[in-house]
Amino acid sequence: MREMFCVSVGGAHAGLVTTVFIVTLFAAIGGTVWALIVSGEVALWFTVALIAVVGGGRRGWVAVKRAYLVTFGWAGWL
Repeated sequence: MREMFCVSVGGAHAGLVTTVFIVTLFAAIGGTVWALIVSGEVALWFTVALIAVVGGGRRGWVAVKRAYLVTFGWAGWL
């Protein structure tokens, strides 16, 4: 079970690229307002993840890396 939920930095980078692509599509198709809404939601999710990680005792770049993995690591499962 633990291996199934394991995420990697490579998967997180792929998630970031996919997210940027989707936000760009929203900007091209739906306009700037929709791109800002979607990117704002992603930023909110990262902020919530960072607060949770810091609350769990992590600090500095380790906390940022964990929040990055939580936010964008989903692409490793694709």
